[in-house]
Amino acid sequence: MQTPAPRFPHGRQWMIITLAALLFVPVACQEDEVCEEVTANDLRIGFYPFDNDEWWATIDSLLVFTLEKPDTPVHDTLYQVSILELPLNTNADSCSFIIDFFETRDTLWLEYQRETHLISVECGFTMFFTLTNIEFTENYIEGLVIEEPYVTNSLDEHITIFVPDTLPGDL
Repeated sequence: MQTPAPRFPHGRQWMIITLAALLFVPVACQEDEVCEEVTANDLRIGFYPFDNDEWWATIDSLLVFTLEKPDTPVHDTLYQVSILELPLNTNADSCSFIIDFFETRDTLWLEYQRETHLISVECGFTMFFTLTNIEFTENYIEGLVIEEPYVTNSLDEHITIFVPDTLPGDL
């Protein structure tokens, strides 16, 4: 003999249905918000002449590649560059870039710590980075300084790269 399923009293069923409906009311009434925050946190590099760090150097043209894809530029050819923005790898604690200055190439090896950061409900999450180590070749680059190790959604310059006043072909 089967036991009949228990029945809730009429008032209790009404309460359960009302509570379930109320759970969906805030979601249904919420307006669609547009994210107006910066969510990409690029590494910002400023180029300066080796003998004067007060004025930016202007690089006539350059290309940037990663070691993983050395034939595919991160950016198309950039002209008259004083500041360069590069995306860091959000899935690893390091990445490398090849910077091609007039066919003279230097490589940057960057190590960093990653931290997931909530921007807002509308914008979601982003990745903040803390630079811990940078190594580089010195084919055209004469020196490098970490100015701001925290790569966040601010517009700070993170690295200063010192370059000669002359083009590689003029050396």
